This record gives sequence, C-alpha cells and structure tokens, in this order.
Amino acid sequence: MKYPLDRVCIKSGILCPRCQRLVDSGVVKEYEIPLMKHLMELENTIKELRQGTYIKAYRSDDLVVIVVEGVGSMKALDKASRELTQRMGMRVKLVEKTGDVRRLIEQIVSPATLLGVNTLWLPDGSELTVVRIAKSDQRIIGARHHEYEKVISMILGKETRIRYE
Repeated sequence: MKYPLDRVCIKSGILCPRCQRLVDSGVVKEYEIPLMKHLMELENTIKELRQGTYIKAYRSDDLVVIVVEGVGSMKALDKASRELTQRMGMRVKLVEKTGDVRRLIEQIVSPATLLGVNTLWLPDGSELTVVRIAKSDQRIIGARHHEYEKVISMILGKETRIRYE
C-alpha cells in the first residue's frame, strides 16, 4: 500500500523532517500513524492491500473510518477491518474511495441496510445530508449513531443526520 508518510518513519515511529511537516501541518493526524503501522503489518497476510493507496483516516471517539483506494476486494477490506478492530481496541472500518456518496455511506454503515441518502437545503443556505437506515437495523449502529454522523460529516464536509425508518 502507498502511504503519505515514508514506510521507515511509520515502522520506527521516528519521523523524518518531511513526514514531521506533514503531521505538523495537519495533512496527516497523529492518530493515523499507528493505523498505518498496523495496515503495513496486515499487508503480509492480506495480499490485496499491497496494491492499494491509503487516502485518509477519520476518527470520532471509538470509531475510525479509513478511506483507501485501489484495493478492489470488499472481502479483503472487511477482513482487514475485523483485524484492525481487534488490534486497536476500537471499531475500525476500511472503505473504498468512490465518487458516489451513497456507495461510500453504504460501506460505512454496513451491515445495516441503507434506504437512501437525501440532501436537505436549509433556509440559511446550508445543506444537511440525511442518511436513512432501516429501523430493523437500528441495533447495529445503536448508541453510536452520533459517532457515525460525525465521521460521515467529516468525510463529506457537510452536516449529516441519521434517521431510522
């Protein structure tokens, strides 16, 4: 997998000046470094990860969504997600970067059933994205729906709400 930081810096935890500038400027967050290290270790067992590109990780309390590109295999992403969840002690989801907002959100909330994604234009000119999920799947997201809303908002750059129908 291709990473924004040098492989040696990720493995050692000691950053060269270029990688340190990326962390200081906020392009790469501090919490992303251990995630990248664990992903590197997973490349030995999950071969499909080697061809991918690490884009960005988004974190909200106990939920981390890692956006990657070029992996292609959803099975590999799911397996890596389960492994990272065990290693990190928090819920980790790997999702494939896509231009389709619905497909991206569907990957984040899976295995819950996504009914739809609506955009609401508010009187003040702002937009609100409403993610509609089947009421029968409310237990899957449960009390963490605020974390999911926050992560989806960070990825899309718009305020997001989850509704159960």
